[in-house]
This record gives sequence, C-alpha cells and structure tokens, in this order.
Amino acid sequence: MVDTEVGLYVGRVALTPRRREAYMQPLDIIRLASDEDRWREDGNRDFGREVRLEAEKLARDHRVKDVRFIGCDVSLDGSYVEVKYESEKDSDLRRVTGGLKRKYDLNVRLTRFNFLERAADTGGCDSCGLPLCCAVWSGARKMGPVNVRLARQQGVTPNEKIMGSCGEVKCCMRYEHDAYKEFKERAPFKNTDVKVDGRDGKVVDYSMVKDSVFVKFGPKRSDTELITLNALALENENIVPADINDEPETDEPTAEEPETPPDEN
Repeated sequence: MVDTEVGLYVGRVALTPRRREAYMQPLDIIRLASDEDRWREDGNRDFGREVRLEAEKLARDHRVKDVRFIGCDVSLDGSYVEVKYESEKDSDLRRVTGGLKRKYDLNVRLTRFNFLERAADTGGCDSCGLPLCCAVWSGARKMGPVNVRLARQQGVTPNEKIMGSCGEVKCCMRYEHDAYKEFKERAPFKNTDVKVDGRDGKVVDYSMVKDSVFVKFGPKRSDTELITLNALALENENIVPADINDEPETDEPTAEEPETPPDEN
C-alpha cells in the first residue's frame, strides 16, 4: 500500500533504485496489501470502468469531440477518481467533470495523457530487453517523442526495428543524436567531390563511429574507400577533423560497420 496526496492506493513495485533519475518521485510504502485491500481494489477497478463509460456518455451528450477516455484510477477508499484521456488538442471538459461529480459525489480529476505517457504508464520491456526508457527515465518524458526526422538525420530509414511499443520512434535514438549532428556539421555533404592523395573522388556515405566518410574513386563498388576526416581535411577545405588526440581506429572493420562499402545513394 502506498500513500499519496489523494489517498491510499494499491501499487506494485515497478522499479528498484537506479542511477538515472526516475520520471516521478518514489512513493512511500506503508504496508503490504492485505486480502481485503485486494478485494476492495477489484471493486474499485469495476467502478473505474463505470466512471469511464459515464465520462464517454457525458462527452457525447455535450458534443465534446476528439477525446478518448482510456482509464480510471480510484483511491482505495473510493473518494478520489482520476479519469485519464487522450486528445490531440485542448478540449473543454468542465461539463464532463461536473457531471461526474454530481452523479458520484466524489473528488474527480480529468488528466490528459499523450501516447508517450500512456506507454510509460503501461510499462514493460522493449526489444532490447530493457525497461521502456519512458517508464524509467524522466529525461525521456521531458524531451518528448522522437520524430522520424531525427532518425533520418542519423541515416536510419524508419522501419519496425526502430519503432517502440508506443508506435513511435524509440527514445534511445535520441542518445546519439548530438554526436551525429556534430559529425555532420564537420563532414562534407554526400556527393561532394573531394581529393585524397591526389585522386579525385566523391563522398557517398558516412561512418560517424569512425569519424570517416566513404569516398568512391571509380565506377565500381570496390573503388570505395573509408577515409577519415583527418585525412580528408589535408587536401579539402571546410572539413573539420576530430581532435587529433582522439582519432578513432580505422584499421579493421567492426560489427557495427559493413565490411564492404555501401551502395551509392
């Protein structure tokens, strides 16, 4: 049982202390839930469904559109009800709130959830095997959803592998975005003509991990080489190499990089 500012709730331990800041302050556990607590919680769950259906009815009666009620949380003593809803825009729900208060004589609050908050509230693990970022890390919620444009800026074509359980791009795509952004500000654009060791070539792709670009020197795919920005900057202007003391190793391909150069876009 946990104590909140609006009453006692039956909860379930979802997280143990972590180094990252949680999305909310931990609640004080006052005791283990008894059989009677669970019995009352089951009753509150049924009551919450009734309140949600009543909220939908009131919304229809008052012609409130584009609002979807997704659930209710009821305090253990039944004196407080939080009705959760989704909406793409701000909606006037004062008549719905008033109607619920008059019908049930309870303290009722309507809370708007976006898809990110709803996924976090549901919890679970993603395909990486770790808990959802939005469920365990406050930063994911503060920064908001990750858009497809951000993924494309990292050279990733949107596909099911980068889509999270909420149906949007995974929050983890944001972790490396600043590094990709900084690299592309220093590297030449694709299809830029460059000169390396006296040879003329064209930039066809990037390797941010190795601070390098793929340069194609001939018509064949095998004519493509991985060139560091440090080497490229020697004969080309407007290219900013990485710190010479922090130059990445480029001798052997790694699992993160293809052994053969990519196709030219």
